[in-house]
Order: sequence, then structure tokens, then C-alpha cells
Amino acid sequence: MNRIIATLKDVEEHLITESDGSFSAKYDGYLIKSAFQPIHATEGELFGFEALARVYNKAGDELNTEPFFTSTFLETTDQVNLDRLARVIHVKNFAQYFPDHVLFLNMVPDALLSHHKHVPASLLHERLNEHGLLASQIYFELLEHDCARNSELQQALREMREQGMKIAMDDYGVKASSERRARLLHPDMIKVDRSLLAGYLAGNQQPLQSVVHLAKELRAKLLLEGVENEAGWLAARALGADYIQGFHLGRPQLLSEMLELRVC
Repeated sequence: MNRIIATLKDVEEHLITESDGSFSAKYDGYLIKSAFQPIHATEGELFGFEALARVYNKAGDELNTEPFFTSTFLETTDQVNLDRLARVIHVKNFAQYFPDHVLFLNMVPDALLSHHKHVPASLLHERLNEHGLLASQIYFELLEHDCARNSELQQALREMREQGMKIAMDDYGVKASSERRARLLHPDMIKVDRSLLAGYLAGNQQPLQSVVHLAKELRAKLLLEGVENEAGWLAARALGADYIQGFHLGRPQLLSEMLELRVC
């Protein structure tokens, strides 16, 4: 496709309603489904879910989404469209099944800027309301990719915040998710890459302790990723982290699998 999916009519042409009532999307031979991973408060209470896209080719094979959404074999237009369709089905599915919690949506910085150009923050706010969601329930996770247009990024995030949405910086400690970006954007939440917790548990404590201090300085909530066992959970509590995410409290699951468990 050589044009950006910009209107609701454009979006609806790609949506599929599954037999269980959930939504998926089709695009140029690919099928996109929603998966969700729970996020808990450090003391254990369920806080929300991170939405994750699962992409399948025509043969039904699941693709590795991390390089896929930023792949050099995809045109920029296709990357933006796939990113938007994934976000649409995530919001629709979340609003239908988990409306009392908080939703985390991943966004590549350049895709966020393209999306903001076609769907300004005020319109995005209206569409969330149409699904019965409050803007304050949404955290946009800015992924660790570089962005050459930082001033535009600051402006887009500022407008989103003015509409009540929140910003999380994902995978702190990897690539562009750094102290420099945190000080530039002042995120509402810093999500720390799993490698820092693994290093802390192995004895290299300074990098993670530095992020704890930075979050306090910026008055940002702190979430530790990669909490895979009780040792990680205990470390998160000792460090004063606000939230945790990892296999110890919940793995990512396709929405269809989650709904099957509900029925059982």
C-alpha cells in the first residue's frame, strides 16, 4: 500500500471481528492479533496490561515483531500503517475486556510523529472516549529507537499530555532510551530494561540504582521489566520500584487464549 491509513473508514476496511468477539486486522497478506502482558504494582496488585502485536504471514507462521515493524524490507508507509492497525485493535480489545485497568501502547518515535500528524491528540482523546476509556488510562510507551526530530517529538508528547494521556519511556538503558532522553522528555514513567535488573542481581548494582535516583529526581514512576522470579520481585520492592513486569507474575498471552481461560 502506498498511502497512509488516515480515516476511520480506511481502518475499518482492515478490521476482522473474530468468532469470540475480539478484533484482529489484515494488511497486505499479514494478520495482526493482540496479546497482553499484565503489569502489577510492586506489592502484587494488578495495575494494567501492555499490548503486544503478534503478526502472522499468509502461511500462518508467526513473525518476530521487533525487527518486522522496523524492517528495511518494509516501506515507511507500511510500517506506519501496521503500527496504527495494531494500536487500533489493541484499544478496541482492551476497551471490551479490560476497561477497568490501564493500557500500555508501544510506539516507535517516528511512527508516533506520523500518527500525530494524521490523528492529533484532541482527536485521539475523542476516539478513546468513544470506546468508553479515559485518556488517563493510556500510557504511550516510547520505544528505544532513535529520533532525529526531538523538538517535534517533545511537542507531540506535550499535546498528548495536555489531553490527559501519559508517557512511558520503554527499555531504559538500551539504545536511545537513556538519561539524556529522560531529561529531555520528562516521562511519567520509566520502564527499565530487563538487563539492568539482571545485572543488579548479579552484583552490578550501580546502573539500576542510578535509574532509581533519576526517576525520583524527575518525579517519574519506576517500572522494572524482566522480573522473572522471586529474587527479582524482592529486589524491586527493596529498591522502591512502583511497578513490575515479567514472567514471575504473568507472561504475554494472545487475547484469544486469555478468553478461553475465562470460559474455562
